[in-house]
Amino acid sequence: MSDSNELRVATKGAFVVAPVGTTAPTDPYSPWGTGWVDLGYGTQDGLTETLNENRQTFEAWGETEPVLTIVTSRATQFKINLEQTNAWTLALYYSVDIADMTSSGSGGTQFLAFNDPQTPEPQYYAIGMDMIDQKARPTRFVIARAEVSQKGDRPYKTDSISGFDLTFSTLSAASGGSSITRMFGQVALPA
Repeated sequence: MSDSNELRVATKGAFVVAPVGTTAPTDPYSPWGTGWVDLGYGTQDGLTETLNENRQTFEAWGETEPVLTIVTSRATQFKINLEQTNAWTLALYYSVDIADMTSSGSGGTQFLAFNDPQTPEPQYYAIGMDMIDQKARPTRFVIARAEVSQKGDRPYKTDSISGFDLTFSTLSAASGGSSITRMFGQVALPA
């Protein structure tokens, strides 16, 4: 049945990151706890989720259509363009551990510095995403383990913000459990 109350437009959101294994909220209404860092503003493009599945089909003698399919791989990616320049967005974009950065100076002469790694190692993170719709209904995704798998260009010009265009690929959870927990506020199971 058609119901316009079930339409969602993500009018705002948040993107947070933490070390793998950090305890995440178990509902879409609670605040992010200790260890989670809000990465700040994202562009008006918001967040894009891409779900790719590969399937193998099996046919049977005498049948014209497949009789069985199995999912052979499933990969989920989340793309966001973060606008704020801070230690975390720099670490994610340049594949540098925060511990390898130095901070010097103070006030107007304060700066952060780091060297590009000669052989970048994969950096794994827990990530969280909140999307709030036009009626203040939350949607929350918690990713147990992910890495930055693609990086877009960073423009340095007068008519755009030098943001951080990042695509995160989910990986199997360290515990072997599900990598993604999805929570949709104000959605009920059918009666």
